Amino acid sequence: MRRSSVMAAILIMALSASCGIADENTQAVPVKPPERSVVDTVGTPVPLPFESKFPNRWNGSNDGTPFEPCVAFSEGELKRFDIDPNRIEDAAMVNGQGIRGCSWFMPARFALSSLVTNSKSMEEYRDGTVENEWMPNLVISNRVVGLFRNAGDASTCSTYVQSYSAAVVTNVVTSMAPEGRSIDPCKLVEDFTRAYIDKIPN
Repeated sequence: MRRSSVMAAILIMALSASCGIADENTQAVPVKPPERSVVDTVGTPVPLPFESKFPNRWNGSNDGTPFEPCVAFSEGELKRFDIDPNRIEDAAMVNGQGIRGCSWFMPARFALSSLVTNSKSMEEYRDGTVENEWMPNLVISNRVVGLFRNAGDASTCSTYVQSYSAAVVTNVVTSMAPEGRSIDPCKLVEDFTRAYIDKIPN
């Protein structure tokens, strides 16, 4: 799986508006938080696990929630889903991009990203992404969660969670390698969202 093509797939999903895991119990469990903490006021810079090249990473298109995906998950929480915490990259590719977040790449298996973009509601986001195939909504921790994929692309699946005036979109893109083809991206993205939705403020 070429990283550039996977990042392109993730960005297309975000900007266009059965997986085995180490622990099959997907209920959220207490894990010692990382030294970095999620921001508690909108737009407040936080230390990131990489050096950001973009001074306007936070901007008027993605500042609708204080949630910062890049520091939201501890190493232990990521490893529960066989995600290598060290394979993290900023989702931003240009300064002032409309999305903010991170992607974790496991080249032979899958890429997972958690992205923030301003959105008044899931209905607004859905209306603006006609190229997506939306499945029945999920209800997780008493919150309505959207589930969708790129139409005709069984290697992708995403969830939508409303957070203040922004969307938190979690994407999974599976590899074309044999190990990746054995992963159900919708199950993986649902399990990940189900485990950690309480981290996303509403």
